[in-house]
Amino acid sequence: MNENVFYVNAKSKIVEFLMSNYDDFPVKLQNRFLNFFPLIANYREEGVPYHPRILFTNGIDAVAKCLPAPKKIEMFVDKNENMFDSRLRALIPFCKTEWYIYVETVPGRTSYGLVRNISSIKDKALEDIIFSDQATSEKIAAKASVIYVYANTRWTVTMQSFYGNTLNTNFALDIMGYSDMDSQVAALVDASFSKLKTTARKMDELKTMFRNVFKNVLRDIGGTICVVVDKDYVCDEFLSDGIWLTEPVSLSKLFLQTTNYNEQKLTATANLFLSMLHKDGITVIDNTGDIRAFNVFVETNLRELSNIIGGARKRAAYTVIQSKRRDIMGVYFQSYDGEIFYADVKR
Repeated sequence: MNENVFYVNAKSKIVEFLMSNYDDFPVKLQNRFLNFFPLIANYREEGVPYHPRILFTNGIDAVAKCLPAPKKIEMFVDKNENMFDSRLRALIPFCKTEWYIYVETVPGRTSYGLVRNISSIKDKALEDIIFSDQATSEKIAAKASVIYVYANTRWTVTMQSFYGNTLNTNFALDIMGYSDMDSQVAALVDASFSKLKTTARKMDELKTMFRNVFKNVLRDIGGTICVVVDKDYVCDEFLSDGIWLTEPVSLSKLFLQTTNYNEQKLTATANLFLSMLHKDGITVIDNTGDIRAFNVFVETNLRELSNIIGGARKRAAYTVIQSKRRDIMGVYFQSYDGEIFYADVKR
């Protein structure tokens, strides 16, 4: 069951989710968590934004044992939950470097620490390992309760548990502020490799890698536009105002050739892609996964886009969507405020 709630009734729904998905979640910890909850979506320290990723569990070892390459570091052990706020504030900065915070509750003790799966960029993220694989979910659920809490966007906090149970709490005024990041990124990834020929296993790994890259986009970049073009696309006046690469950067080719020895090349190229997405303008990739251009701008018609609420980046995205170009597949848009969508170009 996937449910969206908004701030007018969020508290009761959050409590209900905790009670339904966690055996004996401590009442006092629940109250402290509820007080801290609104900070998760837009947490900052000295102006630097952080996107906390928190695992609440009563059996962190059961979780770690199901990871292919786990690393767990216990940081604090308290007799009660009084230090919850300060413990989380001390650990949140580590989320910048792929760590997850865990809060383990057992009778008479609350412990805090960091956990992650030491893996390749092409491997599934920790939450996907725990919740997406049924056998792994059942193995952990037999021994422990787990609730994963994270900032989906600047306005939305998501709580996830086993068997597809998800609660999205939105702090915007209405549903227009909410976007399901996972489904929008999945649509972009599908479009980006729609004409790439490889084995089903390699394709699955490749798409996993791209999803991981775009999760970093959400964490580290305020806003971006990525346009998917056909592999036979030839640059013309429409997207000419930008930096077109003489030789496309092929993440897919590098990935398909990669071994443990050149894992660093793969990571370095993925980081290059992130840097391009961070630049103003549009990053262009084709439907075989080749990076073709970045820092690209399009001329917008303010009269035709007068009904679009948003800034220049959003108007640029809709200019491409409404272009009716058959050699342009679609547009991924992410705003600083957290709005996210992937849309096909209108025909």
